[in-house]
Amino acid sequence: MSFARTIWAIFLIPLLVPQQAWGGPPGGVQAGSSFLEGVLHPWFGIDHLLATLAIGLLVVHVDKGSMIAVPLVFLSSLMAGAGLHGSGIWLPWGEPVVAVSVILLGVSLIPGWKYRELLLAVVVALFGILHGYVHGTDKLSGSLPLAFQFGLLLGTSLLLGVGIWVGHWIEPTSRLSRSMGVVIALGGVAVLIHSLIA
Repeated sequence: MSFARTIWAIFLIPLLVPQQAWGGPPGGVQAGSSFLEGVLHPWFGIDHLLATLAIGLLVVHVDKGSMIAVPLVFLSSLMAGAGLHGSGIWLPWGEPVVAVSVILLGVSLIPGWKYRELLLAVVVALFGILHGYVHGTDKLSGSLPLAFQFGLLLGTSLLLGVGIWVGHWIEPTSRLSRSMGVVIALGGVAVLIHSLIA
């Protein structure tokens, strides 16, 4: 299998398994296994998957920046978003706003531009808070909520690593990179439609 086909498989496989892609981790994972649920959540939630991969791709192409700062901002903001939910703060339209963030991340890949690290960090922090609020709190009512959060952190870190690895192999102005942006944006549109009609 060529490298380009491998990359496309990473992006398209979740779309071919809609029950898992829309529903989060497989139903076979029991409520007590909160850490495992947290690890799997970013990989089986289509919005989290696409957003995290897009951030990983964008990190590699920042203009004069490190590859560590933005991922750390994203991971920290995920936990901050979960903390907002735990403190009783209510954010309206959570799911649709998360879908819009996926669309914007996809669109940002299409031009092939290099973004300043500070700008990307601010945007990623905002999106991370939204994703953490909506998805990082899905299992807080379970028996091991803290374990779920650590699992979510680990799963997201691994997914970021995949995005960064892929980004190292492709140029931001290449057709493949732009096509990934289109796929991510269209995936965000599908998530938005699903969140509005579900």
